[in-house]
Amino acid sequence: MIKINDNYLEKDDYKTLKSIMESDEFPWFYNAEKVTGDKGLFKSQLVHIFYKDNYVNSKFFSYLNPILKKLNSLSLIHIKANLNPISHKLVKFGKHIDQPFKCKVALYYLNDNNGYTKIGNRKVESKGNRMVLFDAHQDHHGTNSTDCNNRMVINFNYF
Repeated sequence: MIKINDNYLEKDDYKTLKSIMESDEFPWFYNAEKVTGDKGLFKSQLVHIFYKDNYVNSKFFSYLNPILKKLNSLSLIHIKANLNPISHKLVKFGKHIDQPFKCKVALYYLNDNNGYTKIGNRKVESKGNRMVLFDAHQDHHGTNSTDCNNRMVINFNYF
């Protein structure tokens, strides 16, 4: 089951999170492959790991509190932001599942663009302040964008 929630956060919470992640204070790190084994031109991305291995990995973690309250998770597994720069053509990244065990995925879109996420056979357009919820066993893939500077998505894996 896929659930799409537009206007997920209150307007002020959304603007605050988007503003900090677009600022020159927010650290992004190079990742040579968006999906393990999926290498090639335009297949890299910038990432920011908020949470990994039972550890808060970012001084910006508190900006996620409005989302975390709404998710009402029992336990976090992994939270990672992805930034895919613009390119001259829309590039589909490798199909994958996030975790090999039963858990939930929440994808939070930070900006409007012509990129998308395909979950199974369903195409979900990138729209700022949209949250998409689905089970981690569902294969999915994302894209970059061609109509704005970047495509930013935060991926939450949780129980």
